[in-house]
Amino acid sequence: MAVLGTVPRVAIKNIVVTTDFSPASERALDYATWIARYYGSRIHLVHPVEAAHVHVTPEGQDAEPEAGEKLRHQAEKCDEIKCLQWVLKGTALDVVERMLSLDQIDLVVIGTHAGKGFRKLAIGSAAEHFFRNIHCPVLAVGPAVSRRHAWEPRRVLLTTDLQSDESMASRCAVFLAREHGAQLALLHVAPPVPAPYPDEQQVAARLYFQSRLRELLSYKPSLDYPAEFWVEFGEDAVAQILHVVQERAIDLVVLSVHREEPWGLHLVRHAYRIVAEAACPVLITQRKY
Repeated sequence: MAVLGTVPRVAIKNIVVTTDFSPASERALDYATWIARYYGSRIHLVHPVEAAHVHVTPEGQDAEPEAGEKLRHQAEKCDEIKCLQWVLKGTALDVVERMLSLDQIDLVVIGTHAGKGFRKLAIGSAAEHFFRNIHCPVLAVGPAVSRRHAWEPRRVLLTTDLQSDESMASRCAVFLAREHGAQLALLHVAPPVPAPYPDEQQVAARLYFQSRLRELLSYKPSLDYPAEFWVEFGEDAVAQILHVVQERAIDLVVLSVHREEPWGLHLVRHAYRIVAEAACPVLITQRKY
């Protein structure tokens, strides 16, 4: 297990944290602070203000000074870490993209909210849109994640559908596992094997998918790291992933999404479902294709 006195081999110099001053944002800032302290990073604490939500006080001034005061109060929690504070007009996606253009950002940390019914659909669709359009790794801290004293990923899980490029997700999972001396596992959830001989076919399918998982870590010497290769079968891949996360006490899930993949407002896609229900943070990367 890596300790704070060692020199990190992974460079995370700048972290963007979006905040709406909610408990979800506070959890995200907690994780960003722990990561920044370990890696010697600088935090950019950003509060997005959508134009439709800007309101005027009775004195005739907008509410941005109030937001700035709240931002300074949150920044105090960063202690000795350098924390730059930004109040910017636009959606969370707009302001983060602006930050990415201004500086070399290595990580974005966000806290996601819980919701039910139509609110859940709206939150899920907005989160998916964010995950797929930010060209930078995103650490999403969901509502099921409890606040801890420190971030120490001892069990890292890379979950993959084995459908396209996983180079970024593989590198992130391996480098973080190596940095923290963590156990690393790769997981693929395959469809159930049909009759007439499901048991025999499942054995063969498991061996095949395990070989595919091994290939993700074998094409570069830098990805040579001891790992376990798990294959589960089920109709609902997300449910199977969440079951593994709970059963194996996973500390960090790593997954990748297609950039700007078409999605609909009537669907809450897979990444958000995992973030919303997992009891650990989820690191999301974007695929090149």
